[in-house]
Amino acid sequence: MRQLNLNFTSIQKGLALFRRLFFVALFGLLMAGCSLQRQDKLSADDLHFAAFYADYLARSGVTDKGNAAPLTDLTPAGLDTLFVRHKLDQKTFDARLDAYSRNPELWRKVLLEVRRNLDQESRK
Repeated sequence: MRQLNLNFTSIQKGLALFRRLFFVALFGLLMAGCSLQRQDKLSADDLHFAAFYADYLARSGVTDKGNAAPLTDLTPAGLDTLFVRHKLDQKTFDARLDAYSRNPELWRKVLLEVRRNLDQESRK
């Protein structure tokens, strides 16, 4: 029976180490890329909130690029109508506000979506 030669040269050890490090680095980069990609997208709740908030601002007289109409106060009935139109309830609204207060980066992304919504409305 033949014995395996387990005496590796330093070059062979170096190549084996290089291969392991290469695959670990590749795996790390793939995982980082996937997590960054996932963070860029807003959830359905965030998109609903952004649509609601853009509609609220538009009805309040706030528009993009400083072309503000006279500000108007929304009545409680008008606010309830917005909640119904956007299929948003008070519990979800409060939960989203709490999430945004704890995550300023997410709030910034929601505000960018609000701006896009206002831009689309102003083009109509």
